[in-house]
Amino acid sequence: MHHLVVGGNGFLGQHLVRALSAEGHCVSVVDIARSDHELYGKVPFHHADLTDPKQLANLPRQRVDVIHHLAAKLIVPNYPRVRRREYFWACIFSGTENLLACMRSLQCDSLIYWSSDMVYGPVVYSPRDEKHPRQPLGPYGIAKAAAEDLCMAHRQKGINVTIFRPRLIIGPGRLGILEKLFKLIRNHLPVPVIGDGSNCFQFVSVYDCAAASVSAAERGVPNAEYNLGSVDSPTVADLLGDLIRRANSRSKLIRTPGSMAKTALRALNGLGIGLMDPEQFEIADQEVRLDVSAAQRDLHWHPRYDDRNMMVAAYEAYLKRPSAWGAT
Repeated sequence: MHHLVVGGNGFLGQHLVRALSAEGHCVSVVDIARSDHELYGKVPFHHADLTDPKQLANLPRQRVDVIHHLAAKLIVPNYPRVRRREYFWACIFSGTENLLACMRSLQCDSLIYWSSDMVYGPVVYSPRDEKHPRQPLGPYGIAKAAAEDLCMAHRQKGINVTIFRPRLIIGPGRLGILEKLFKLIRNHLPVPVIGDGSNCFQFVSVYDCAAASVSAAERGVPNAEYNLGSVDSPTVADLLGDLIRRANSRSKLIRTPGSMAKTALRALNGLGIGLMDPEQFEIADQEVRLDVSAAQRDLHWHPRYDDRNMMVAAYEAYLKRPSAWGAT
């Protein structure tokens, strides 16, 4: 099978390219930026910006069996300060719209779309299955939900679309929101927790995500939505306490009233100095777990990596970065 990984230069994309290659599949990569990573000495790379239909039109016209669509803008607190809706919408929705439009020329009728559990928004019930109401809290989740709707509509046009909704993806080399946490622990500083830390806040391993995409492709790209997450997630307090202990840090958890903490975080965001994005902190004290039984049943997918060990692996990889030893 020939697989096209759109956004293949990203964190999950590189792991997926490796996983597909290891299974003996033919793989090509499309991304807006090329990496000097060793992968691209073996895997054909095509530069293209999804927001520009002309660049997609210049992709080599060769048959593609499955497209894995991972491209998106990442949530970065305070960036951009203005026009956030347009910032996310252009890549996530318009980019998906452009990609769907060019699938015919690629002779491809199978798409695996990587969405996000942020389409759900506030927790109505837990664990959340795929029928949980979608009420996204901000422009990122709104754009993802709209792109999902677009993909679902194309099922009526003969396109097979599998939609994945992963929890926060974690693994060696992944930082994002975790970098601030890791800096506190490395410097033996207090670690504030929104709420009392008794809630579960599930993650999912990047390796398990790559395996899910491979499984969906090998099973014909089912027309369905699937949650992805770890199993037996610990509470926030247990997860962070375990990381602090295994990091030999003197940091202490500081529990804070959830409503008060979120009020302060909203104020910081209003000043443009937010520590977290509202889509992240507004649910931080809720029981955020996904029901992954549908993926287990339909795709024969089973998460192999647990939150505790993956958090430690991400922290140890962080320590190897020169930036980890700079100023806090």
